[in-house]
Amino acid sequence: MIKQLKLFSAHILIFIISISALIFLHSNPENEIFEIIGITLHVLLVISLYIASGYFATKKGEKFQLKNYWIIAIIGICIWLAAFINSPTDINWKKGNGGMLWLLYRIYIVPTELPFCFSDYLPIDKFNIVSKHIGLISFSIIPSVMQAFGGYLKHKKR
Repeated sequence: MIKQLKLFSAHILIFIISISALIFLHSNPENEIFEIIGITLHVLLVISLYIASGYFATKKGEKFQLKNYWIIAIIGICIWLAAFINSPTDINWKKGNGGMLWLLYRIYIVPTELPFCFSDYLPIDKFNIVSKHIGLISFSIIPSVMQAFGGYLKHKKR
C-alpha cells in the first residue's frame, strides 16, 4: 500500500511538472519547429519521470510484481468508466452531458494527454468516438506501464 501511495504521489507531482513544462515549452506557439520540439521534449520528460518514479518507489531486492504498479491505471479506468456511463458519445467536457466527470478525467490524465491537446499535428479531438475512447483510456494506462518499467529496471539491477 505504501508503494501505491508513492506512485500516486509521483503522479500528482508529475502533473504539476507537466503543467509547468507546458507553459515553458509552448511559450512561442507561432513557430511550428518549436512546437514539435516542445511536444517531443514534453513527452520525453513525462515518460522519464514516470520511469524514475517507478524506479525510486521500488525497494532494493523487492520481488517484481506487475500488479504493484497499476494504481494510476485503476483509478483512471474507474473515472473513465463513470464518465463513459454518464456520457458515452459526448466527451466534450465544456458543453457535454457528462461535463464534470469528463473534466475530472481529463485533469487526471493531463501529464500524458497534454501534448496532444495543444498540438495541431496530433489532434485527438478530430478522431471518431471509438478512437477517442481508446486514446483516452490508454492515457491512464501509460503511466502505470512506465512506472512498472522503472520498477523492473531496479529489480533487474540487483
